[in-house]
Amino acid sequence: MRPSLERAAAWCGPAFLVLYVVAFIGIARFVPPPSPAMSAGEVAELFDDHRFGIRVGMVLSLVFSTLLFPFFAVISVHIARIERGRLLALVQFGGATLLVVYFQLCSMIWITATFREELGADTVRMLSDFGWLCFVMVFPAYVFQLSCVAIASFMDRSEHPVWPRWAGFLNLWIALSGAGGGLAVFFKTGPFAWNGAVGFYLPVGAFVTWLFVMTHLMLRHAGRHSDPREA
Repeated sequence: MRPSLERAAAWCGPAFLVLYVVAFIGIARFVPPPSPAMSAGEVAELFDDHRFGIRVGMVLSLVFSTLLFPFFAVISVHIARIERGRLLALVQFGGATLLVVYFQLCSMIWITATFREELGADTVRMLSDFGWLCFVMVFPAYVFQLSCVAIASFMDRSEHPVWPRWAGFLNLWIALSGAGGGLAVFFKTGPFAWNGAVGFYLPVGAFVTWLFVMTHLMLRHAGRHSDPREA
């Protein structure tokens, strides 16, 4: 793989994060998340008050989430090189694809909730619930995805591995941290709800940490293998 392409793909991860935060938080104003305990009228009022911002923010989120494809693709390329095969690489990219699909699905659900002003409050709340539950609960493929990275790091016996052994353990910890959102369906208040510490902030914080660590390690690897003749 050309180092310039590897670096470009790795930088797509942080680029996604920065742009997605602008769209999701700065424009749609979805953080802090609305409480699952809100009444139908309160949820409908929230969407009505921020209808335009939610529409713009979610349309941009659809665009920005596609930046994850090259980021996850370069991870699969490294995994395939390490395992000298395709199984773990394909599983990782399959899980990554599902993750991107759910990012986009959530955006489309929230866009739908803003589409018709005459939509009933109960329907708006149902769409809001659907979007937030999808956003925090779709963790099984994510766990498989990061587990593949961990296994590849443990298999790598090269002199300069792209992911040191400690990064493999970090991937396993991040995978388990992301599973906390799976409890959101049982709680409408407290730390396990979709707006709580375990249901939202811990998984999101863990994902952000993972993304920057993985970017740093892949950029470092690209730097070691850069060709001085390359423009």
